[in-house]
Amino acid sequence: MKIKHIFTDMDGTLLDSHGALSDTNHWSIYYSELPITLVSARSPLEMSDVIEKLQLSTPQIAFNGNLTFTQNQFGLQILDKNTLNSETVFQILNYVSSEFPKVSLNWYSLAHWYTNKQDKGTFVQKALTGLEPRIKTFDGQSEIYKIMMIVFDQNELHQLQNQLNQLEIPNIAIQQSGQWYLEITSDKRTKANAVQSILNDEALDFTQIAAIGDGHNDIPLLKAAGLAIAVDNANPEVKKHVKMVVAKNIEHGVAEAISAINTLNEQVI
Repeated sequence: MKIKHIFTDMDGTLLDSHGALSDTNHWSIYYSELPITLVSARSPLEMSDVIEKLQLSTPQIAFNGNLTFTQNQFGLQILDKNTLNSETVFQILNYVSSEFPKVSLNWYSLAHWYTNKQDKGTFVQKALTGLEPRIKTFDGQSEIYKIMMIVFDQNELHQLQNQLNQLEIPNIAIQQSGQWYLEITSDKRTKANAVQSILNDEALDFTQIAAIGDGHNDIPLLKAAGLAIAVDNANPEVKKHVKMVVAKNIEHGVAEAISAINTLNEQVI
């Protein structure tokens, strides 16, 4: 069966270690005859430049599946959204600030990135995205889609994840995204759920799509995709769920994957 839609993760997959889009990946996607959707833990604000550069008119997926949208010259059209309860946001921010004061703590609305202090984590994130956070305390006035914690000590990251799980806060998903990132979103959507909604609109099923990823939060989508592909820098656990491994993200793995998909489609009668 031919592949009819490609879904790719961004950080660690499409983008290099500096958060940049290589010319090779750029032109491979730009000239692709197949529709392509970015599926990311990022906010739409952090995805916007790449979407514009690639001139993607297809639905895009942000916040680990909890926001589906299209982007054009007039702005965003929201197709589906799931936010965190304000009381839950207060609880998590207060807990992490108190129990893990060294952790870089960030939270995202549709249009803004917030943090309680400038630190190493925010510096790294600014370098990756080119954005500047707003420093403030959470006041409950904004719809929050994601809480992101940046932890450069793996033992502390795992301890933080375990203790958050022990709180048994309802209606949240706690996922590691990349080596240093722990993210909390609504549990109403995964990347795979969001993709399913797009496929329903296109009258396609998962056997007709390719998915490309590298991290733990990509696994639900990779397990469902007809053609699951990992870049070579992917977590070893991720590679257990794919049919193909391509070059690393810093070696234009997505372009290699698209070329392979085209070759496979040409072999299908």
